[in-house]
Amino acid sequence: MEDKSIKVGTSYGSNFVTGDVQGNVTASINELPDFSESNKPGIKESLTQLQEAIEAESNLSQEDKEEAFKQLQSLAEAGKNPEGNQQTAKGVIRFFRGLFIELPKTAKLIEQWEKLLPAIADFFGF
Repeated sequence: MEDKSIKVGTSYGSNFVTGDVQGNVTASINELPDFSESNKPGIKESLTQLQEAIEAESNLSQEDKEEAFKQLQSLAEAGKNPEGNQQTAKGVIRFFRGLFIELPKTAKLIEQWEKLLPAIADFFGF
C-alpha cells in the first residue's frame, strides 16, 4: 500500500526533520513546569534552548537530528518525575556526549550544551 501522507517539517540546508518529531518534543517540553528563579534556567527553558540548538546545528545529518529530538523528548518525559528517571536522564546525557564526538569542536550545539548541562544535571539530582 502506498503511503500518501504529507510530511510537514523544517528544512535546514539539505536536512529535513519531520514536524511530527519536533511537535512531540515541543509538547513534552511544554508539559514541564516553568522555573521561577530568573537568574538561571529551569528544565523547561534548558530543554527548549537545547531543542533550538539542535534545530540550528548545520553539522548534524537529518538522521542525527531526528535521533537527537527523540532523545530530547525522552529527557522531557523523564523530567515529569526526575527522581524516578535518573537512569533515563543519564542515558540521554551519554547519547549527547557521544553525538558531540562527531561534531567539530566549534559547533554551536556543543557550546550551548556546555551551558545547559549543569541545569539539566541539577534538575535530575546529579
